[in-house]
Amino acid sequence: MSLKRHIPVLKVQNVLCMGSNPFWRDSNEMYTTNKRLGIHHVCLKTIDLARTVAFYIEGLGAKFLVEWGTDGGNDHAVLVDLGDGDIIEIFQSNDSFPMGIWQHVAIRTEDIEASLLKAEAAGATRRGQPMDADITAHSGEIVRMRFCFIEAPGGEMIEFIQDR
Repeated sequence: MSLKRHIPVLKVQNVLCMGSNPFWRDSNEMYTTNKRLGIHHVCLKTIDLARTVAFYIEGLGAKFLVEWGTDGGNDHAVLVDLGDGDIIEIFQSNDSFPMGIWQHVAIRTEDIEASLLKAEAAGATRRGQPMDADITAHSGEIVRMRFCFIEAPGGEMIEFIQDR
């Protein structure tokens, strides 16, 4: 299933770009921003690219950035932005996952209950109830948060974190 239904397509230097991103002046800038420190993206492999991308867009509110590769092929990939330039790269994979699967990805939220309900409506399964945590850092600072885990339709674990 093509993912092009979400946002109008624009072809830039042989890269299929879906819509625009306010964090980059053009579609190729995302590949040069890694000169700054920080995480550029997290990669996830899935056996059902369309379903996984739809979950991140519809269930987690991600923005569709770029799609490339051959439909159904192992080179078929999509970048989605979860907000603030936090990117997940999602690859179609018809093979086993030799590099393994991540343990979890933590996503910031301002309303953990609303995020959980939206994710569940898109096919996620809640793994426990939201909990409050006061974590004392080595510096003595106390980090206060509310968190809860979900399992996405593709099997990956996602943690929602809300400051409190």
